[in-house]
Amino acid sequence: MLRRLMIGLLSAAAVAVSSSAYAKETRSTLPDRSASSLLSVTSVCDATMTNPDALACSGYFAGNLINGSPTDIANAQDAIELLPGDFEWDGNWAAVDATKIMQLVSGNVLDFGQTLFGLTIIGAHFGNVDGTDGNVSVFWLFDFGTEGASSIILDHPEGFSNAAIYTPGAPPVPEPATWG
Repeated sequence: MLRRLMIGLLSAAAVAVSSSAYAKETRSTLPDRSASSLLSVTSVCDATMTNPDALACSGYFAGNLINGSPTDIANAQDAIELLPGDFEWDGNWAAVDATKIMQLVSGNVLDFGQTLFGLTIIGAHFGNVDGTDGNVSVFWLFDFGTEGASSIILDHPEGFSNAAIYTPGAPPVPEPATWG
């Protein structure tokens, strides 16, 4: 019995090592981001700072990563890869910029200007806030499901500057019965 347990543990360890090697190999096949210099995290983000709550967040990174400069595109790619899941943004800022119609309305409501569905990554920048919480960028992962959402509420909108939709989820596919 002990021998079987040891063999099982050794097999699990081998799988973990090979998975780790695979992750490193996959990471090295990603586009060259040698210009990337992911800025320091000034404070740990809180996924519950929005309504609905995000599934996860990455940041708060010092500076404005939501501006389309080559260095910040690479930094945003790295920040998005820190989110759970298999998300990878291709770095096409023109595609992001086309959907970047996000404004605060009614004080703390961030309006997307469209309905978003499923897993969606939104990046936001907050500037002009006193202390370490100012001039920071955050990337949130939301699951808007099949019902969708056209806005979120920011619990603390002070210093909000701009936001962008990086990976909009796909709208749900209608059931065949609804096509008729």
